[in-house]
Amino acid sequence: MTIMYNPLHPGEIVKDALFTDTDLTVSGAAKLLRVDRTTLSRLLNGRSGISADMAYKLSMLLGVSEEMWMNLQRDYDLWLAHKRNRTLKIKPLSKLHIKYQAISV
Repeated sequence: MTIMYNPLHPGEIVKDALFTDTDLTVSGAAKLLRVDRTTLSRLLNGRSGISADMAYKLSMLLGVSEEMWMNLQRDYDLWLAHKRNRTLKIKPLSKLHIKYQAISV
């Protein structure tokens, strides 16, 4: 998998989808999505991610698949994980070790 360099937080994409060329407010969008205003605000400001429930609600409101929203969040989370762990050194398990564990269980 190719890791994108510094991708947008999914909330930025949601913000663009909800508010570009519309007169919606955060409160208005939250009502349409049936979520608390602070829940939506946290997403839009990059302080929380897109949950499965939010992905479903966004797909219903915006006509874009819930998988697309979940994939955006997954890709962003993986980018963060790579960024946080770029110096982490973990040796892969050897085939012998894996075979031994399978027998001993």
